[in-house]
Amino acid sequence: MFQKFDEESRKVLICAKREMQSLKHDYIGTEHVILGILSNNNCITDMLKKYGVNYENFRNKLIEIVGIGSVSNDLYLYTPLLKKIIENVVVEERDNGGEISLSNIFNGIISEGDGVGIRILLELKIDIDKLYGNVIKNVSKKKHKKSILDELGVDLNLKAKNGLIDPVIGREKEINRMIEILCRRTKNNPILIGEAGVGKTAIVEYLSKKIVEGNVPDILKNKRIISLDMASSVAGTKYRGEFEERMKKVLDELENDEDIIIFIDEIHTIMGAGGAEGAIDASNIFKPSLARGKMRCIGATTIDEYKKYIEKDGALDRRFQKLEIKEPNDCEIKNILMNLKDIYSKHHNVLVNDKIINKIIFYSKNFIKCRKEPDRSIDILDEVCSKVALKNNKKEKNILKLKSKLSTVIKSKEILISNNKFKEAYKLKKSEDKMNSILNKLEIENANIIKSVSENDILEVIKSKVNIPILNIDDNYLNYIKNCITKRIVGNTNAINEILKMCKVFNRNYDCLSLLLCGNKGLGKCSVAKLFAELLVGKDNIIYLDTSSMYSVNAINNSGIFNEIKNKSRVVIILDDIEKCNNDILNLFIDGLKNGSFKDYSGNDISLKNVIIIMIANIDISNKSFGFSDKSNDKYYYLNRKFGRDFIGSITKIIQFDNLNEKERIMVVDKYLNKLEDKYKVKIILSLEIKNKIVESINYEGDTTKNIYKIIRESIEPIIIDKLSAGNSVIHINSLNTVRVV
Repeated sequence: MFQKFDEESRKVLICAKREMQSLKHDYIGTEHVILGILSNNNCITDMLKKYGVNYENFRNKLIEIVGIGSVSNDLYLYTPLLKKIIENVVVEERDNGGEISLSNIFNGIISEGDGVGIRILLELKIDIDKLYGNVIKNVSKKKHKKSILDELGVDLNLKAKNGLIDPVIGREKEINRMIEILCRRTKNNPILIGEAGVGKTAIVEYLSKKIVEGNVPDILKNKRIISLDMASSVAGTKYRGEFEERMKKVLDELENDEDIIIFIDEIHTIMGAGGAEGAIDASNIFKPSLARGKMRCIGATTIDEYKKYIEKDGALDRRFQKLEIKEPNDCEIKNILMNLKDIYSKHHNVLVNDKIINKIIFYSKNFIKCRKEPDRSIDILDEVCSKVALKNNKKEKNILKLKSKLSTVIKSKEILISNNKFKEAYKLKKSEDKMNSILNKLEIENANIIKSVSENDILEVIKSKVNIPILNIDDNYLNYIKNCITKRIVGNTNAINEILKMCKVFNRNYDCLSLLLCGNKGLGKCSVAKLFAELLVGKDNIIYLDTSSMYSVNAINNSGIFNEIKNKSRVVIILDDIEKCNNDILNLFIDGLKNGSFKDYSGNDISLKNVIIIMIANIDISNKSFGFSDKSNDKYYYLNRKFGRDFIGSITKIIQFDNLNEKERIMVVDKYLNKLEDKYKVKIILSLEIKNKIVESINYEGDTTKNIYKIIRESIEPIIIDKLSAGNSVIHINSLNTVRVV
């Protein structure tokens, strides 16, 4: 029953019990409740003092009339009258839907007009009728139904009082600007505009904390900030007119109580909210009140949503004062995390040092591109602390093993006792006691261990958020990539080493890396690029574009390349047949490589940080000569003529794939023969003479590997199929009638 009572009324009822005990009475009556009221500072006490009633004279008169008992009573029994008063108050307030306050209880006592409490007030020469009139006028008017704002919104001041709001660092300028707008006589409605995650809601919550602390101008003192949830406001309004009626009640409360400031997060949602056929949406309901200055409203939304919804509605836009919330810089982010570090460390019971804060900022900035600061770094800090806190150390593993053994011993002991085998059970009881002693010791020791957050913990958390194989590319992983590529691709070891060398540079600063792979067809340029990209960033983070089939910049825009670069943490873009690329597309990539970012169709910058662009040109520049003595100048002169100086000058590294020599071509033959052996499950023995014949049959250097594959497929594979039908498990091929020359 008492769960509906507010804190002040509960406190008075507890004081009434204490007064009953101190006077050694057998019951709790109205006199004890009034005495409990007078023992505290409240509105009823202030009113009674005006009539000359205080704690001392009321208690003395109570002792004079009733006296003091002889034996203390531990039972708390209400008199029938007090019980009736409380039940009536509970029923009445249940109908009104509000909490039971001290005013309700005292009003019930006066309204009843009977009992020892009223008798004592009469003995003190109090005019009960006059007191009752003042109670009705000044106290009972505070009885009200539960506020609709309390139902639909969240009181941020209450959150601040309960310590549920984290500190906001480095936003003094924005908070002061918001206070200035709120203190204006007109157009005092700020709207916070910024990307998701920059801390718009946190700034408003922190303002409520400053109000609770009294650290605001006088005009904002005693104000309450209530966050209104538009989804809850619309919920349950099935019929036409219900939503408008609900919003009208909200506006009535806001206009009648100047101390309420309403905060609407994602304020663009008021556009169209509740606006069914023939109904008015929330934005049009709020406009008149905002225009008249009858309510103060704080809004928050993203830049895109503001432009899409609010800015287009000039009448609504005029009601608000824009306040742009920008993403903090690295120094500010560090200051924020340093101030939050102790809060999260205490919550998770882990140790976070200053170096870890720097690593969190570094890795979150370079690998989580789709989120904004400080939200993304705070998110990483919280998650990595949680991960470390849940990790089992050696002692915890030993505790778990010991608990498992202890559970087995206890079950065995209970079985022995049920079978009347008390001696054996007594032995297990000794083991149980010993294990409990060890367990208690381990738990005490483990409780004193504070786990520390390491760099590897941060990498694990970030790796779980982004779909890439590895974050830190070390020499061991580069050797692994090299081994994988050389197993699949024959020759051009120098070119592969150059690619891996440039990858080291990329891993150091994460800036955009651009490579141009040149060479004849069939040397494995595209295969190397795809395999390298797959091992470095994973299949899902590769963007492959055949530029020979793209005829305009719109083709790039429609490919979705910008969204992938923007949202993914690390991307490899492979541009095949770049020598056939349209000039407009080529110019787009020239601008991107020069500026380190693309411009999308909306004019937004798409950063190329953490992006590797591999361009493939089927051009052999190793033997190009234009009459110059320096061969390196010759080949760059040729590339400049082909692509232009701007394009070549913006590329990080140009890597030449050389033609395969005779030995490497024979290795390609062996490689394809091995594939046929795996395909047909046979052993194929090919003479060196035939291998040489196959290699010699290629009369030009382009498409070397593809041409070897064609010859084997046309000349060797049919022989294998014929001999397989004869049941041969080992196939010898010593001669060929014909080999097609390519």
